[in-house]
Amino acid sequence: MEFEFGLTALGEKFHMDWRYDGPNPQDVVRQWAGFVGSDEAGREELRLLREDVHLLLASPLSDDEIHALWRVSAMFYPYFPVNEVEPPRGRAWLMDIDHELRPYVQRSAAEFSTTGTAPESARSAVVALAERLAPRAELPLEPLPARTVIAAVGRCAREVSAALAFRFLLRAYAAYDSPVPSDAWSSFEALNHSFGYGEFILETIEFLREN
Repeated sequence: MEFEFGLTALGEKFHMDWRYDGPNPQDVVRQWAGFVGSDEAGREELRLLREDVHLLLASPLSDDEIHALWRVSAMFYPYFPVNEVEPPRGRAWLMDIDHELRPYVQRSAAEFSTTGTAPESARSAVVALAERLAPRAELPLEPLPARTVIAAVGRCAREVSAALAFRFLLRAYAAYDSPVPSDAWSSFEALNHSFGYGEFILETIEFLREN
């Protein structure tokens, strides 16, 4: 994949002005799915998103861990009630996303891939890079300690999918404005290549790279 996709791409829809795209979080997903779901390329984007959703739904991660991963991807996902309704969290939110995607992605949940098949070296490398995250900023709207996210990324890498955890890790570095040490950049590049991702995936953190 050359560009961002899946849950981390959906998170980009929750920018400061997301409510122009719909009054509720579910409306944002519905509007986007309807926009891109009219052709095969767009439906492939939605299929990849639903694959991420099902990976996490079937995972041993807690609702709090799932929410932590989502929050670093969706910086302005609501923290307070929207239209007097609490925003869904964890698996409840994933199930809402899945519901909005069903008209465009007909595959059953059983057909989606399950636990990632990355080698132990890749899982360990993602965990090691997560441990090097050094926050210089706080997340907007909702207080969320970086250590909570680091732990969630590590568990995702070890027990769910190292490739998915890597994409959340990139978002975490950007969300916390964490510098990327110069000696760590080659590890990011190697993992990015091993997961079959394109160079644009790393644009998420390139501005944080230390010389």
